[in-house]
Amino acid sequence: MYDTRADFSQTGFHGGGFSTPQADEKKKGSKRSNNLVPVTVAQMFTAKHEDDVFISGNLELAQVTFIGLIKSVNSTPTRLDYFVDDMTGPPIEVRHFNDSDENEQSEDTTQNTLSVNTYVRICGMLRSFGGKRSVHAHKITPITDMNELSCHLLEVVYASASASLQQTSSIMGGGDNKGFSTNSSGMNQIAGLTPLQSQIQNIVRSNQSERGCSIDEICQQLKSVAPKAIRDTIDFLSSEGLIYSTIDEEHYQATDA
Repeated sequence: MYDTRADFSQTGFHGGGFSTPQADEKKKGSKRSNNLVPVTVAQMFTAKHEDDVFISGNLELAQVTFIGLIKSVNSTPTRLDYFVDDMTGPPIEVRHFNDSDENEQSEDTTQNTLSVNTYVRICGMLRSFGGKRSVHAHKITPITDMNELSCHLLEVVYASASASLQQTSSIMGGGDNKGFSTNSSGMNQIAGLTPLQSQIQNIVRSNQSERGCSIDEICQQLKSVAPKAIRDTIDFLSSEGLIYSTIDEEHYQATDA
């Protein structure tokens, strides 16, 4: 059996997230981050827990996503309890609450139960009760293509490297430059992105409204760019976890805003 007290840092998974704020910044307030962070089970078990905030390295783990194999299932009238294993630590409990009406709960719970030995992607909130950590899932999706598992592990590594780069850039530059460089046009060029991707990312980031930045607003600012190219770029940024939709698929916010 795994020891939950063990140090999983030797596995190579030291932190995850898409440009999430650093730990010292999060301690200034009690509001939990809404950024979706790709993680491993080991990270969730070894993250520091203080004031209802989980910190892994320099990142806050609140909304998390991970992939694992269902080892056991326990069904109740109000929720499904899964134990999911990703081979980096002991299985973690995943609670999926039933949102159906009371009269439909038993039937829906039975129909929606996923089988043991099924690979799934889970998105949810990391929680701790009585020292026991679990994930309250709002979405559980079966994995049909195992390439998604490989992609997830790459996302974890990429997120960790991006976080380290942010911290290093902040220290070296004496400020929070978030790994940007400025090109000759005065536009912030983001490392690893094309000029168009950087432009759209910066436009979305600059919008601080709760609704987020609309695609129409982006098209107005980039009139020389074809709308299809803008939408394709937004789809790319969203799939990479750099932006996320808010009130609908026409409004977006940056994960590191």
